Amino acid sequence: MGISAAVYQNGKLWSESAGMANDSTPMTTATPIGVKSSSKTFLTALILSQIEDGLYDLDDRVSALLKTHRGYQSLDKSLIPDATVEQLLTQTSGVAEDVPTGFKAFLVMANSNWEPSDFFSLIQDSPNPPGTFKYAGPNSYLLGMIAEHLGGDRLNALYQEKLLEPLSIQAVLLPRIEIPPGMASPYDDRSGYGGSSGFGDLTQIPMFSTVNFIKADARISWAAAGIVSTPENMARWAYELFSPKGSAVSPEVRGQLIKSFPETTISLATAPQKYGYHIALKQHRLSDGSYVTTYGHPGGGGGYASALFYAPSLDLSISILANSDLGNLLGTCASRSENWLNPFDCITRDFFGIVSGE
Repeated sequence: MGISAAVYQNGKLWSESAGMANDSTPMTTATPIGVKSSSKTFLTALILSQIEDGLYDLDDRVSALLKTHRGYQSLDKSLIPDATVEQLLTQTSGVAEDVPTGFKAFLVMANSNWEPSDFFSLIQDSPNPPGTFKYAGPNSYLLGMIAEHLGGDRLNALYQEKLLEPLSIQAVLLPRIEIPPGMASPYDDRSGYGGSSGFGDLTQIPMFSTVNFIKADARISWAAAGIVSTPENMARWAYELFSPKGSAVSPEVRGQLIKSFPETTISLATAPQKYGYHIALKQHRLSDGSYVTTYGHPGGGGGYASALFYAPSLDLSISILANSDLGNLLGTCASRSENWLNPFDCITRDFFGIVSGE
């Protein structure tokens, strides 16, 4: 429906937008958009900073850290692995994510008195032994609950105080606060969200006539995928987080993040990547055959899609956001050997090619 992008490098910013934010409003570079799972870059920055401050350790377990958390204590522990913080960060806790999409999920989404622990009522299967990668939202939810419980405040407030306000970066975490004015509406095939078939505005589905779709979706996204921002702010965030010139975290925390990638390659957003502490490492092949390595995180779902990359070799960050799920489409630069490339990958390769003088 609409797309917006920004490129940032040490004080230099380029941004542009195209398409529509909703049926009657053009997309602009200032239009807020859901960044979905790119939100995890904020969560890992906060978690590792709290560890650096001595609030807990990477090898501390959920049961110990949340032993006085009322919401956690009310849950069925047989469905929640007693994982370490590091296992949650690397998505190797063994947690199962069997999240119903029917009426039970709608009850959680529609609950105006929502608490993060409500999400775990949707899990039906017992966890597997830890150690195997499984990308699952409960990992991020448990980390968010730990951050709140040990940090003494709600997650959005912690983000604002510790990460965003010191950098003058604009971003908010739904659902506990108001939706930013002018936020782009989410678009997708409505039949996947309880509506009739066909592409359209998900906020106009009849079952969400009395429940705001964006806030409802945020109740099953929160710490895993609840951030709303703009590409300009997200590109700056990636730079401040990953660049040696950035100041989002200490050099020690940045070093932890960059060294957290294993040797094993997994599939994330259908693409081969390596997964560290809630961040992904990806290789982008340029037309001359060279490669650019990036750190970041993809995102998609609920009518939005995102790509967030920082390239250390270029000291440059890229954010691309859309209000429809482009991440599931095939990009025009895809080939038989790289049939997983989506439009965001193609745009990113063009940006890298231009900047590197290819």
